[in-house]
Amino acid sequence: MLRYARLFQILRGNSSDACEIRDPCQHGGICISTDSGPICECRNPDYEGEFCEKDKAPSEAVFRGAEFLSYDQTGGGPILSAQDSVTLYFKTRQSNGLLFYTGDGMDYLNVAIKDGCLSLTMGLANGKQEMQIKPNKVRFDDNQWHKVSVHRRIQEISAITSFCRLSAVVDGVYADHSHIAGKFTMLTSSKIHVGGSINTRALPGSRVHNNFVGCMRKVEFVADTLRLNLLELGKSGSDLITTSGQLEYKCPTGETHDPITFTTRESHLILPPWNAKKSGNISFKFRTNEANGLILFNGGVRPPRSDLFAIEIYNGQLYVHLDLGSGSSKQRASRRRVDDGSWHEVTFRRSARDARITVDGYFTDFKTSEGSNSLELDGNLYVGGLGPPFSDTPIPPGLWTAVLQQGFVGCLMDIVMNNEPVDVAGYAREQDSGSIKTLCHTQPLQCPSQPCLNGGVCSEGWNRFVCDCTDTMFTGPTCGKEAATLSFNGSQHMTVTMDNDVITQTEDIILRFRTSKPLGLLLITSTIETGDRIELAVAANRIRLAMRLGVKEKKQEDKEKDKILLAGQNVNDNEWHTVRFSRRGANLKLQLDNQSPLRAETSLKYNTLQWRTIHLGGLYHQAEEINLSTTMPNFIGEIQQFYFNNIPYIELARSSSSEQAIPGFPNIKVVAKFVKRATDNLHRPVTFRSKHTFMGLPMLRAYSSIHIDFMFKTREANGLIMFNGGKKEDYIAVELVDGHIHYVVNVGDGAVHLRDNAKSHLNDNRWHTVGIRRPSVKQHTLMVDDEVTVTTSKSTGNLELDGILYLGGVHKDLYSQLPQEDVKSRHGYEGCMAGLDLNGESPNIMEDAVVHSSLVTAGCEGQSQKCSHNVCANGGICVQQWNSYTCDCEMTSYTGPTCSDESIAYEFGPNRGIITYTFPEDRRPEMQEDTISLGFITTKSDAVLLRIVSGTSNDYIELEIVEGNVFMVYNLGTNDHPLGEISVKVNDNAYHVVRFKRSGSNSTLQVDDYNVQFNYPTGHQLQVFNSQSQIQIGGKWSKGKSRIERPFAGIIAGVVVNGMRILDLAAEKDIHTLIRGDVQLMTGILDRHEQLQKMQQTPPSGFPGVMDDLVFSGAGSGCNNEDDEDECPPLPEVGSGDDDLITPVYVPATRPPATAKPPHTSTQGAGGKPCDDEDCFPGSGSGEITLEETTVTFQGTDATSTLAQFTTDAEGTTFDTSEKTTTAIINVTSAATEASTTTENPSTTVAATQETPKTTYGTRPPTGTRPRERINSETSEIIALVIGIIAGALIAVILIILVILKFKSRSDRSYKVDDGKGYQQGPNTALLGNASATNGQTQYQMNGSLRNGSEKNGQMQKKKRENKDIKEWYV
Repeated sequence: MLRYARLFQILRGNSSDACEIRDPCQHGGICISTDSGPICECRNPDYEGEFCEKDKAPSEAVFRGAEFLSYDQTGGGPILSAQDSVTLYFKTRQSNGLLFYTGDGMDYLNVAIKDGCLSLTMGLANGKQEMQIKPNKVRFDDNQWHKVSVHRRIQEISAITSFCRLSAVVDGVYADHSHIAGKFTMLTSSKIHVGGSINTRALPGSRVHNNFVGCMRKVEFVADTLRLNLLELGKSGSDLITTSGQLEYKCPTGETHDPITFTTRESHLILPPWNAKKSGNISFKFRTNEANGLILFNGGVRPPRSDLFAIEIYNGQLYVHLDLGSGSSKQRASRRRVDDGSWHEVTFRRSARDARITVDGYFTDFKTSEGSNSLELDGNLYVGGLGPPFSDTPIPPGLWTAVLQQGFVGCLMDIVMNNEPVDVAGYAREQDSGSIKTLCHTQPLQCPSQPCLNGGVCSEGWNRFVCDCTDTMFTGPTCGKEAATLSFNGSQHMTVTMDNDVITQTEDIILRFRTSKPLGLLLITSTIETGDRIELAVAANRIRLAMRLGVKEKKQEDKEKDKILLAGQNVNDNEWHTVRFSRRGANLKLQLDNQSPLRAETSLKYNTLQWRTIHLGGLYHQAEEINLSTTMPNFIGEIQQFYFNNIPYIELARSSSSEQAIPGFPNIKVVAKFVKRATDNLHRPVTFRSKHTFMGLPMLRAYSSIHIDFMFKTREANGLIMFNGGKKEDYIAVELVDGHIHYVVNVGDGAVHLRDNAKSHLNDNRWHTVGIRRPSVKQHTLMVDDEVTVTTSKSTGNLELDGILYLGGVHKDLYSQLPQEDVKSRHGYEGCMAGLDLNGESPNIMEDAVVHSSLVTAGCEGQSQKCSHNVCANGGICVQQWNSYTCDCEMTSYTGPTCSDESIAYEFGPNRGIITYTFPEDRRPEMQEDTISLGFITTKSDAVLLRIVSGTSNDYIELEIVEGNVFMVYNLGTNDHPLGEISVKVNDNAYHVVRFKRSGSNSTLQVDDYNVQFNYPTGHQLQVFNSQSQIQIGGKWSKGKSRIERPFAGIIAGVVVNGMRILDLAAEKDIHTLIRGDVQLMTGILDRHEQLQKMQQTPPSGFPGVMDDLVFSGAGSGCNNEDDEDECPPLPEVGSGDDDLITPVYVPATRPPATAKPPHTSTQGAGGKPCDDEDCFPGSGSGEITLEETTVTFQGTDATSTLAQFTTDAEGTTFDTSEKTTTAIINVTSAATEASTTTENPSTTVAATQETPKTTYGTRPPTGTRPRERINSETSEIIALVIGIIAGALIAVILIILVILKFKSRSDRSYKVDDGKGYQQGPNTALLGNASATNGQTQYQMNGSLRNGSEKNGQMQKKKRENKDIKEWYV
């Protein structure tokens, strides 16, 4: 047996060594030694396998309307928690359905999808809250995965009031939050439903009647430490879960019948080639209301053959193109128009040369040209179009929609190739997910909203509008941007030269001009090889078109006759005229302005045009290779809006560089001059009024091309203008860095950087234009004003973006996640923006945003002659008067003519203090509206800043800090209305400004220049704050307890309540104000301590009403903090250490010793501090109690805790300003190593003169002083016993008082205090409390974790009675 035991130990030792030497467990797995070797316990639920190396398939289930999961604990106790959260993923096509429900009675949380958006309802203690996340133009019933996160948390702020914060986020972007205030302490859940219930419409808070239909994944419910993976429990057959219906715990991977929507002309998918060499079939369904669009294209790319298969809609009819290498065949397939918005089914079959095309059951048979019988398609199958222009794909001349850059816009579904369904939705998700949506919804008509500006003509597209701007001076998707205009003087021109000759059967030419000359060449095409050409000119005051086709050789061109068309009269009137020419094969159409078009047919046997160069405005040399049929001088005048086959070449010329040739991209040379017009026309300008805000737009559609235009005007040198992240490493960013535009893009192969070439900084408060292009896959251009920067990258990939387009900045938590080396911005853009065009769309930022901001306003707040936006500093509002201006500083916390002077400020020390303003009883206001503003600096995470109470009712307004966030709670007689800013922590020792406005029951709250928070309570609400009687600053005064609850520590400045500057009145010693406790007037916030850095004031702000960040930092700054989480930096030692007054700061036991705080003193003129419960005995003795000032000093970290003297009488608390009171100083000195000892409980507060654990500290008397007497706990007990024996004897009391006075006169003595033991303050702890010190550390927590613990409170009171300190003894 011993031998086997020894062998077992050896084996165990070997296996243990294996775990220690090489831990095989991955992803946080725990290695466990066994006899057979190490095994892994996978702690991360997302991984599994022998070594936790495999991704665990997430739990998921399919719901079809009759299935759901339930968790029911009605028979047992409900789940109780202070916070809970729900996380789930879903995808569906149904617009309504219950996702999740949890509740107990009338306390509930109901999460559903309603009308394609997310709906949440919550009930708690008879309070109800409803929330909808409904982004503009975004739906969640698109059959794509969406993540939903819902979080509830209860925060108790008083014995009778609690907050419940409800927040919800969809896809990490679309978020909302709200609060409920009421009398509740816990969240309860006894029932949980996933995907539906027996009677969904009867569930509390239900806004839908249907169960969920679709897929769900990873449904988790967490309540405090309890975590339930509900789908996993249901799948494993847990007894906790009841399953209704036949749930399938696996969602289908690809659904071939999912529809997709092509939203732009350039959006397209690339699929593998259609294999139909000998025979094959292909079918699909489509719907659209647009008359032209290329649906399918598959070509052969191996010369000399050019096989082709294509299907297009042209002029509302469906056509099929087929070329087996022996000639192209084009067959009309539809018998009626198919652009009616209805679904149409198309099937195409071929075998050798025989083909049949069927549309909606009607078929057409046709044969291809004789010769080849096989279809060689070795190129990719393009679905929806060929993408942006100038692609590498050769375009057949007869495929008119491809030549004219007209991709398909509409819905497509059920593609089947050779009897195999194709998951086009899967391809869309992997490729251009921004422009191709995996759904098919019809939207209302767009043109009734009049989206086309400046006279543009609107036409309806498929869920979109199309603006024709060619009759106007403007261009862009909504005709909102001034069109580029070229001026020609007779010797200037513009040329567009392609890489190779282009052969077409169709052309569309649009050109807008004005001239005063009767003759002039507008446009002519040329080619080196043949004599084909199109010539457009002003001739004899008319428009003359001459066309020559099918000239195979140059020398034969004179033998052919031109086809000539003439239109219009008197076109040399120096007015703008628009010429439109189109050719479809042999059919010609010429139109001038809005006159009737002139139609004709060519009588030639050829119908193809061969060209390579387009000359605009004339020729470089009169004898340049082209012999005009009529001698025509160069054009003198202006030309704009030039489109050739729907490509705007003048706009391209303005945004591109002619210095660098781009393969595949035309070479554009401009000798003419661009006309600059001073116009005040700004297209949809907006103002970003803060660098701490942003707007969210739908994802930028820039998969295969990038086209971004905007204008900006700012005074700020830095800021993030736009950012869109993507899949993997892809992203695009535009920012201002040191007054210059930086453009960064990453398409997967590293970041590409471009910077403008401007000689001066662009933050000059003038408008600047920015244009960003990707003319080819390897080239990127940045144009700022008239300067173009070009760079070439090695990457040829597509830009795969994801999420939303952030405009003006990102969420403050995301700056640290941006590519640090490439994107420099750490805050947003502040200024004006206009003329935003994003790849063919011109969004209305204010209306189309999916994430809104109250700090982004329509229009650009520009300067006026007198009241400019930068006159008033710190966000002051400039008020224009007849011949001058004034600054309204009420909501800034500053004062002075320009809001740049510091307001009156008070510092509230750690030992509690308060400032009150009491209205005279005959002048108590009844307020329908309230405005409150103040500035403050603090490190406290829980405190009351300001409170207004009523003299006749329970109405109140309270501004407070809860867990580091600012909240405003008000009650006008019905119920509490909370309003908070949870995205900004204010206990960071920085200067913050709070602005609050109330109108009736509605209110707004703003912290600094972050977003304005709104509260609009529903239902019947009272509107008037009745009889405002008192304003309290620095805490909440409890009349019954004569104490300050939730005291503030820090600095408060510039308090303005309904126009009254309360702190100014206090400084002027107004009879209605009263200062009590540890409060002192600040002589200047900017230089309040030598060790503190100055608080940064903002100069005159960029925009009215905007507060910039006022940073307040520095070594030792603001260490009068009760936040246990914060530490204070050490201060330089000054003086001997005996006389320095440094308030000790409490630090939890797990932290290093606390360091010192700047000196803190009390203002005697204000009267000292209010009393503690233990120290206030109204009516005892003479009615006054005089306390001593106690100082505790530690070696190594010198600290003193000062308790100001005060007096208490039966009427309340007053303060003794007499200077006769002597001070007893208790110096406690310890070794540096012993000073680091802390208490076991971080919430413990230690009184300096109480009994303490038997922890001794070495002492040494200071030089020049005699040995000090020692006071310990035994002395206290003896004294207490003496008091008990002689309590009835008046002579004993007199003797004791004499002894105390004798002690007080011996100020040079030292007392040893054993201060290692402390106690916890309860809810009844008085205003000042026992001065606590634990090895130089003080905790200023007053409403601790024992607020509701009556048993603990009782023990604490008993402990207090047993440990009377010296103060209580002599009283």
